Amino acid sequence: MGQLKAVLLSHFPRTGILDLSHGVRAHNICQAGFFLASSWSYLPKDSIGLAVIDPGVGTERSILLFQQGEKSVLVPDNGLLDLLVHRQADGRIWRIHSRIMEQRVSSTFHGRDIFAPLACQLAHGRDPSQLGAEVSLTECCRPVFIRPSLTGGRVKTVVVHVDHFGNCVVNLPAEQWAGYFPKDRPIHLEDPRQESIFPVSTYAQIPESRIGILAGSQGYLELACNQQSCARHLGLDIGDHVSFAAAD
Repeated sequence: MGQLKAVLLSHFPRTGILDLSHGVRAHNICQAGFFLASSWSYLPKDSIGLAVIDPGVGTERSILLFQQGEKSVLVPDNGLLDLLVHRQADGRIWRIHSRIMEQRVSSTFHGRDIFAPLACQLAHGRDPSQLGAEVSLTECCRPVFIRPSLTGGRVKTVVVHVDHFGNCVVNLPAEQWAGYFPKDRPIHLEDPRQESIFPVSTYAQIPESRIGILAGSQGYLELACNQQSCARHLGLDIGDHVSFAAAD
């Protein structure tokens, strides 16, 4: 990471560099996609991001540039963009031309040797069309996790993050899905124990030794327990599927 920053600073010595997170689990594209999507709206104007969660480094996987408004981010084409694109539907995607990457590079550190130089070109005003061809999301790699769906009165989702407290964030944007969970009655959670979950507004409202569902600070719904680890209580981890009944 120090060498990657050195490349950036050698071109822009006065630039500000923000480390969004070093807390993504190794190779965990699902969690990285959540971090990127939930942080996007807070990034300052003219930001150029590098999201280098890249198990396929050195292979023929391509590199994508996503741009929305005055912000952009470079990512490997491995499904990492999916959550962000579905929350920021007016963004555009370019696949970087392979010839741009034909320079001599390490096969294990594309963050330093490819992503950082590409970011510098963008910062110098290079137009995305000079770096690649515009593509649609359907032409990119599919995500490593299911998208949320409502079928037969059941919401199917996946855990995209488990925080320090054991709260389980699922890939349900709060603004789109909170209305499916009525606050006047518990909801049936489809797990082997057939537990009920309670729609709440705060952690403190969750009944003792029970499970609540609420809008988390990152804009997604999360399953939580009151001062206990919900992940431990339910045996959940990132990538696990969770299904529960929606409101009638």
